[in-house]
Amino acid sequence: MSFPHAVEVAVPERGLRGKLHAMHDFHAQHNIKAHPGRGRYEDGRRYIRWCFASLITAKKFARQFGGSVVTTSRAEP
Repeated sequence: MSFPHAVEVAVPERGLRGKLHAMHDFHAQHNIKAHPGRGRYEDGRRYIRWCFASLITAKKFARQFGGSVVTTSRAEP
């Protein structure tokens, strides 16, 4: 299965704390396996990426956690 839809979430300076647990809970509630993608650093800021097969689910995740949906040209993870 490919995961062409990714959500990038900026990591606050103090980390994600309880938000990371909530992100994993999101996957469990939607009965999907979590697929973290490749993170990145830009201008001293860290971003984590979560990959999804469904654009609809990716948009829900982005709304809930404040991320940006990015459609990738390759099948991550």
